[in-house]
Amino acid sequence: MVEVKMPKKLTFFEKCLQTLAVIQLAMTISCQITIIPIMLYITFFTKYWLFTILTLVWTWYDKEKGWKGGRSSRFMRELPHFKYLRDYFPIDLVKTADLDPNKNYLFCNHPHGLLSTASFINFCLGTSPRTELFPGLRFFMTSLDVNLKYPVVRDYGMCLGLISASKKSLTYLLNDSKKGNVVILMIGGAEEVIYTIPGKNKLILKKRKGFIKLALKLGCGLVPVFHFGENDLFQLKEPNPGTWLYTAQQWIKKKTGAVLALPMGQFGLFCVPKGVPLTTVVGKPINVPKVAEPTQEQIDHYHAVYTEALVNLFEEHKYKYMKDPENSHLEIIE
Repeated sequence: MVEVKMPKKLTFFEKCLQTLAVIQLAMTISCQITIIPIMLYITFFTKYWLFTILTLVWTWYDKEKGWKGGRSSRFMRELPHFKYLRDYFPIDLVKTADLDPNKNYLFCNHPHGLLSTASFINFCLGTSPRTELFPGLRFFMTSLDVNLKYPVVRDYGMCLGLISASKKSLTYLLNDSKKGNVVILMIGGAEEVIYTIPGKNKLILKKRKGFIKLALKLGCGLVPVFHFGENDLFQLKEPNPGTWLYTAQQWIKKKTGAVLALPMGQFGLFCVPKGVPLTTVVGKPINVPKVAEPTQEQIDHYHAVYTEALVNLFEEHKYKYMKDPENSHLEIIE
C-alpha cells in the first residue's frame, strides 16, 4: 500500500513564492560558473576593482576553512525564503533510530541526484526538523573541493554548512577529539549524476570503499540514508558518445570531478527541479571498530554489511514513498 499525502491547497501568491525560492537555488548553483566572469567585468570595466582584490586576498587567507569545519551561520540557514523552498516539493525527514550525541557519524547518502536537493534542504537549512529528531548533533554537508575555491560562492556555501569532501576534512570533524558531529557524504559522488533517471535507482557503490576504510580508522558510525524522489526531479539529456558535448562532459569530469549534464526540470527549464515529493529516510547506525590500519578483508566485510543495510532500508520504505514499489529496486551498477 502506497502512502498518499493530500497536498495543501496553495494560493497563487504562495505558489509564486515557492517557484521564486527554487529558481533562486538554481541561480545560486549557476553562480559557480558566472562568478569569475562577473569579477573580471567588475575589475576591468567598473571603478570597483578594489572589491576584486580584497575578495581574492580574503579567499587566499581563508583558504583552509572549508577543510577545517567550515563556517556555518544560523542566520543564513534560517533565511525566510528557505521555508518556501522546502514546501515547493514538499520534503520530509524520517528517523528510524536514535543517535548518540556523544558519538560521531558518517551519513552515507544515496542517490546523488543532480543537485542533492533533499540532502541540502534536510541537512543544511534551518527549516529542517533535524535538530528535533537528532538532538545534540551538528551537521556538515560535504561538497567537491572545487566548490570551496570560488570567491564569494565558497563563503555563501560555508555559511549554509558546506565543507570539503576530502579525507582531510572528514578526519578533522570525525576524530576522537570531537563528539556529536555528523558529516553528510554523497557516496556516489558527481559521477552518479548521469544516472539521475526518473523512476530508476541506479547507484555507484561497489567501487566506493574509501568511506568504509575511513570509518574504520576513525571508529565513527556508518548511517545509510536514502532520498526517495531525488531522481525524479529532473529529466537528463545524455550526450551521445563521439559528440562534442560528450567529449566536453568527459573532460570536465576528469579535470574537476563534476559532471556536465543537460537537466530539464519544471516547465522545461534548466536546473529548476520538478515539484515532486521528497522523503529522506535515515537508517540505523552501523557500529564499526576503530582500526588503525584496516585490512582489505575488514574493509570488504563492512562494505558488504553496509550494502545489505542500505538495500534493506530501501526495500522496507519503498512501499510508503514510491509510486510503483513492486517494480522498484536498487541497482548497484558499479
